[in-house]
Amino acid sequence: MIGLQLVNVEVEGGPPLVVLTGVVTFLVATVLAVLVTYRFVEGYRKTNSRPILLLAVGMFFLAPAPMFLRLLTGNVEAVPLSVQRLVASVSELTGLLVILYVVYTR
Repeated sequence: MIGLQLVNVEVEGGPPLVVLTGVVTFLVATVLAVLVTYRFVEGYRKTNSRPILLLAVGMFFLAPAPMFLRLLTGNVEAVPLSVQRLVASVSELTGLLVILYVVYTR
């Protein structure tokens, strides 16, 4: 019989339940953002509509890209927190500008 050993896990940022909830929420939000972006891409493939393609690009830069950038830069010690926030904010701003371009040029 194999005995299971409980591993003591230490977390930073608060109680383990709060940290776990934050991680799960982040992962669910990332998956949903990717799914919404994918649906825009499917819409573009069906219609060949340039505005739908631009909406897909805008949505990508607004949600999935900053999430992946936060995950990537957050795991590199050489990247300061201010740069991490700046990179994610620039991505979000780019996404919003692309979406606004589509909305106001029709």
